[in-house]
Amino acid sequence: DDWAIQAQQAASLSPNFIAPLLPNKIGLPDSELVKEQIGLAVTLDTAPPIFTLLHVEDPTAVDSQIAVTFSLNEAGTVYCRTTRSDSGETASDMSINKIIAAGWSGVASGEADVVVIQLDHLQETSLLGPEDEAVPLVEATLYDIYCWAKDGAVDGKGFDRPNYVTQDYVRDRK
Repeated sequence: DDWAIQAQQAASLSPNFIAPLLPNKIGLPDSELVKEQIGLAVTLDTAPPIFTLLHVEDPTAVDSQIAVTFSLNEAGTVYCRTTRSDSGETASDMSINKIIAAGWSGVASGEADVVVIQLDHLQETSLLGPEDEAVPLVEATLYDIYCWAKDGAVDGKGFDRPNYVTQDYVRDRK
């Protein structure tokens, strides 16, 4: 440690500065004690989850449902919302809160986990009030499906600190 040499060559010294006689040395037992007191330092997960798989299963298989299959590169939750393509809603109108409010979600436990979300109705905002109205899916109708994911990251104290992915868009004909 060259602190003593470097400190004495500083441009301006603190009025409380006292030059040490020797470099600031610490023995191995003391350094191990400090290491034990600090504990294991874990870096935080700051990367959002990534869809490694996101597609619509054969929409003609079941007339009243759309199956969205997904996989993430890490553990996380995916939320989806479906709208009619002729509804006038666009990707820019589809806020994350709207996607979550639709109530369709699936949890992936890790990279190899493939999860299917079965969508059987759409949520349309009623003009008569703040309640959302569940409208069944109709055969031979074009639907837009919006999906959004967050991971299960936590901070150093164990509190949720999720990372969010940019929403992805799936489009298929029912």
